[in-house]
Amino acid sequence: MSFKDILFGKRPKNKDEIIASLRGNINRLTLRSRNYERKAIEERTKAKQYLKMGNKGMATFSLRKYRRYSNFLSKYTAFIENLETRLIAIEEAHDVSELKEAFELAGTELENARQLANSEEILEMMIKQEEAMHEIERSSEILATPTEMGVEESGDIDRELNRLEAEIALEGIEEPKVPERDVISEKSSLASELEDLKRELESSKKPKEKEK
Repeated sequence: MSFKDILFGKRPKNKDEIIASLRGNINRLTLRSRNYERKAIEERTKAKQYLKMGNKGMATFSLRKYRRYSNFLSKYTAFIENLETRLIAIEEAHDVSELKEAFELAGTELENARQLANSEEILEMMIKQEEAMHEIERSSEILATPTEMGVEESGDIDRELNRLEAEIALEGIEEPKVPERDVISEKSSLASELEDLKRELESSKKPKEKEK
């Protein structure tokens, strides 16, 4: 790109534009070469006809034109071949570049995967996790252990234990049942029964005295 192009803001062509331009040139040259080929064939046919007619001068003139068109055909065929070779090289270069980027991305991803799947790091991580879990378990046991009691508190606990044991022992002894009736009512009932017995005895004695 020239300084003039940079100064007046002419932007550089991208890959697709360059390839399109090359293909356009190849197509244009191909049309031109086909035209030269057609003309060369026509001039050779004319030379042959002139020879049949016995006109050697015109036959020679047509053969010179045939030779000229054939030379142009060879040149344009070479132009086309050179452009096609470069076009293929450009397309191949871009394919290689894209493949390089693809391989770089694949390599980066593989490196990341390798680091994630690193056996040594995984083993170290598992060991650290096991140690952490054991430490948590030890801390939990420490927090769950009751604090030691003082002498006074220990004595109170022992006395309370003795009370509970005494209560449990007494639970096996049946308590005396409370009488259904009170004592006074029972005494009055017995006195009444004794009076009835006395009356029965006195009544049984009276007939015997009359018999005497």
